Amino acid sequence: MKRWTIQHPLWSTVAILHFAAYLWLAFLARLNGPFSMDHAVRDFFQRSQDIALGWVIREWAVFGDWQILTVLLLLLSLLCSREMRKEFFLFFLLALGGGGLLGQLSKVIVGRARPGDPRLGFPSGHTLAALVTVGGLVYFAYRSGRLRRPLGFASSAGAGMLIVLGVGVSRMYTDSHWMTDVFGGMLLGVVMATGVALGLQLQAGRTGQSPPTYPEP
Repeated sequence: MKRWTIQHPLWSTVAILHFAAYLWLAFLARLNGPFSMDHAVRDFFQRSQDIALGWVIREWAVFGDWQILTVLLLLLSLLCSREMRKEFFLFFLLALGGGGLLGQLSKVIVGRARPGDPRLGFPSGHTLAALVTVGGLVYFAYRSGRLRRPLGFASSAGAGMLIVLGVGVSRMYTDSHWMTDVFGGMLLGVVMATGVALGLQLQAGRTGQSPPTYPEP
């Protein structure tokens, strides 16, 4: 698989485009409140509460629970090499911690309530946390050599995205977020995961360390 370093513009472009889309969506959410599509999706899920797998959908949000993810990441860090463990902790501290702070700031600035709930909802923190975690784990698995084959990388990334989408659907199914809250969480998650990974690589280059490599987006 071809690998790219920080000099390649694709990953920077991915982060910039997603951040621009996030800011635009946040602006529209503040300006207009819930969109007609938000209401349509909410109505759909409200009519689907009695499906057989409803309990699975409700509980799927556990994959975006910050406390559970923290414990999971601590356990998974034990599988990292000693050299990679420090960067593993730093990545998730910055990406999850920074994403959480930006998410909370966005909630205050946008000021849009959740459906049927006065608490602020844009963006979805569960979806943000799930995407950062999945993205980070795939990235470090690739770095460690476990996902160097294109098929393995694509399969893991695809499975990870299904987990993230499931968290988003769960948050809408339980009437915890509007659809655009979920989209906002995904966009900010991409920004944080990609931005922090690029930042760590840039720092490694400045300190004379061998920079990590990245799969082509």
